[in-house]
Amino acid sequence: MLPNLGNSDLALVSIDEEERLGEAWLRSYHSRTPLVRDYLLQSYMEGLIFQLAPYANLPYEDIDVLVVDSPTINAFAVPGGIVGVNNGLLIYAETEDQLASVLAHELAHLSQRHFARTMAVQQRSGIAAMAGLLATIVIAATAGPDAGVAAMVAAQGATAESQLRYSRQNEQEADRVGQETLFRAGHDPAATVKMFETMYELTRLSGSRTPEYLLTHPLPESRLNDTASRAAQYPSRFYPVNQTYQLLRTRVQVANATRAEDALRTYSQRLEISPSNITAGYGYALALRRAGRLEEAYVTMTALRAREPGMIPLLISETDILLDQRRPDQAVRLLQDALRLRPGDHALTMQLALALNRDNRHDEAARLLTLHSRARERDPVVWYELAETRGLAGDILGVHLARAEYFLRSGQFGNAIQHLRLAIDMLDDNPIERAVLEERINQAYRQREQSAF
Repeated sequence: MLPNLGNSDLALVSIDEEERLGEAWLRSYHSRTPLVRDYLLQSYMEGLIFQLAPYANLPYEDIDVLVVDSPTINAFAVPGGIVGVNNGLLIYAETEDQLASVLAHELAHLSQRHFARTMAVQQRSGIAAMAGLLATIVIAATAGPDAGVAAMVAAQGATAESQLRYSRQNEQEADRVGQETLFRAGHDPAATVKMFETMYELTRLSGSRTPEYLLTHPLPESRLNDTASRAAQYPSRFYPVNQTYQLLRTRVQVANATRAEDALRTYSQRLEISPSNITAGYGYALALRRAGRLEEAYVTMTALRAREPGMIPLLISETDILLDQRRPDQAVRLLQDALRLRPGDHALTMQLALALNRDNRHDEAARLLTLHSRARERDPVVWYELAETRGLAGDILGVHLARAEYFLRSGQFGNAIQHLRLAIDMLDDNPIERAVLEERINQAYRQREQSAF
């Protein structure tokens, strides 16, 4: 699917180099950004991207998915197979297909290797800005869009006109490839058009304030016309509404409401119009919980679960309320039953660990998270929670080992080495375990030397 640009352009940055840069970027990101603990949204976003990925012709084996806790509309791709998305995007994407259209667009940037090709353009312009360009994405994701754009303008100012022209070419190509990915994965290619229309409307309503996504994804009217024209060429299909997405969108909307009372008013009005609407009922229950009306929230949520017992967002939210009510034993039983049906589910596993800890069953929680860390060894959140849980269980050696892994994934190599040395000091006379940890220290030193930031 890549156009023939000549081997020299893409040879400037190899796939292996992109992956190393991506790993370094990911460590830098995790070192600057608070951990996001909405495991439900993380699981959903991973599932959607993994569903799109086989149709995107990606050059990477692994994809890392980041959910950014921000109410703004934004998503980004980083070479090496990293896709980030603000949870605020769900506020504006009315359907799963619209969200998928943005994610497919970002996957297209990766499949078409736009980073490597941009580096070729910059090299020809006399700019050696590989690490700097990646760093601006970290800044934009962690310090806000204005800082990131300012840094990018400074890095690219010498060739602003050619860079802008090339950026527009990349965006148009990502639109085309992303729409094809969307269709092949079973989503509506016309959703791209609707998402563009939403962005145009946001620009109109906000006056001079451009939505964050458009600062790095310029949207001239020609792009909307081109995507509308392509969408009309795809065969007509029926695209059902994804109920899980609607629940998660409601979850984000309630969390981002200015006041709990505002959310209560909104969803009570929707329930008056449509009393049997699951999404409206879910929003109302979440708003009740946010307002501290826990018993009403519990009654409402259990009634919804009785109607839709297989909906994981409803189960997670019911156990949230049980934990607020200091009934962790009931939450544990519900989550254990659900995990028997969906073993290894990330959201259920992390919620069960939380419930076990609230029930003072720290050893069980530690065993659960230890198993989960083997399945998600690249996830710093899991290592952080495992370290905390082992501390509650009194396993000090385990704390040092888990914290070392967390710090390694967060680019804090000095802290990681310190915890590994403390772990070695606690070992009995076991030369094999000592050798393993010494090698882990050596790996930490090598990663620090190779880090791009």
